Amino acid sequence: MPKIHVNGIDFFYNIQGTGTPLLLIAGFDCDSSYWSLVVPALINNYQVIRLDNRGVGKNSAPDSPYTIKQMANDTAALLNYLGITKVHVAGHSMGGQIAQELALAHPEKVRSLILLSSWAKGNTKFD
Repeated sequence: MPKIHVNGIDFFYNIQGTGTPLLLIAGFDCDSSYWSLVVPALINNYQVIRLDNRGVGKNSAPDSPYTIKQMANDTAALLNYLGITKVHVAGHSMGGQIAQELALAHPEKVRSLILLSSWAKGNTKFD
């Protein structure tokens, strides 16, 4: 269960398999175990990287509120720590928002973007 200290928090991640890196980002209040059922099908072809978002699972939670952008920066810091320059990214729900923010802030790191049950903007008012 590797952890690093990044952006003021203890940050848990897990890597399984070999091949092209594939980052899986879970949604709101889900930890990295959310992906457990699909990982066995992926690890023969991909280096699967899973992480816990701020305040979820084995990660610490800051005393102050945090944003999707901060969680994307945490993810970018993890990729830098691991020496991964380009990665396929899949995000579910809020993880999809984090993935989109990662792609916008660090386009050079994202090989492809897979969004599952996600959206581009929150708190949009519809008439």
